[in-house]
Amino acid sequence: MERNIKMLGYQGQKSLEFYLDQLPDKKYDIINDLRLFDGKYYFQIDVLVLSTAFLLDLEAKNRGKEIIFEPELDQVIIVRNNSRERISNPVIQAKTQASKLKKWLQEQNCVVPSVHYLFVNSNNKTKITFSTHNPYTKLNVCNSEGLLDKIGEINSHEMEKISQKELKKITRLLLANHVPEDPDILAYFEIFQKDIISGVQCPHPDCKVFGMEYRYGTWCCPKCGTRSKDAHIQAVQDYFLLIKPSITNSELRNFLHIDSIKIANKILKSMSFPYSGKNKGRVYYKPK
Repeated sequence: MERNIKMLGYQGQKSLEFYLDQLPDKKYDIINDLRLFDGKYYFQIDVLVLSTAFLLDLEAKNRGKEIIFEPELDQVIIVRNNSRERISNPVIQAKTQASKLKKWLQEQNCVVPSVHYLFVNSNNKTKITFSTHNPYTKLNVCNSEGLLDKIGEINSHEMEKISQKELKKITRLLLANHVPEDPDILAYFEIFQKDIISGVQCPHPDCKVFGMEYRYGTWCCPKCGTRSKDAHIQAVQDYFLLIKPSITNSELRNFLHIDSIKIANKILKSMSFPYSGKNKGRVYYKPK
């Protein structure tokens, strides 16, 4: 269940791209999965739309058959497979992140335009209902196909507050301070290490098979004959991402399917990784 929720969240953000791509590049900047540190905690924004008149925090969801907003205690109920489950209120989530973003920018001495927020339902099969009339909440909720209209409404009520130069400065500042998560990818998606395809993948776009062979300093594809001096680089990067942030000579040989300790040592040294230990006890680490 947890894995499905995470995948749906990712798909929810991706499905917004179709609409956000229609915004003029010269007028808007867009940042996905922005994660910042506020001095005590990290906070994350699914999608941030930036313009000279306003900033817009989008909380994207792609879940359930029906989402019901109940004003009592600001509760949100998701209905799926004839069961009802309470979830965190995405409007409050978006509001909280927008407030943190505004405070963070002010602490960086930025001139901050108005910061708006929206919960965007990106599943076209999900129905949104309100148990009672709640105009305040409705203002901050839309389906993905109504996103551009919402942005247009906000734009019509906001005046330009910063210059294009200041907008680019804010965008660069946010990207420079973005702190990406470094999760255990296998645990995150509930995948076993034995399910990971090891070996060096052929870089030819029409081939892409795994199992290139190392011959006299060159990787050779047994299927299409493609030759490469550095095809192993992607494989080692995948190892660091998927398996763990450190690797030994033995682990490299096992993952790249090579037998020679000497060749593995040569590959590791050529990549200039930081390391600790000596001889057989040497461990190489993922670069920062």
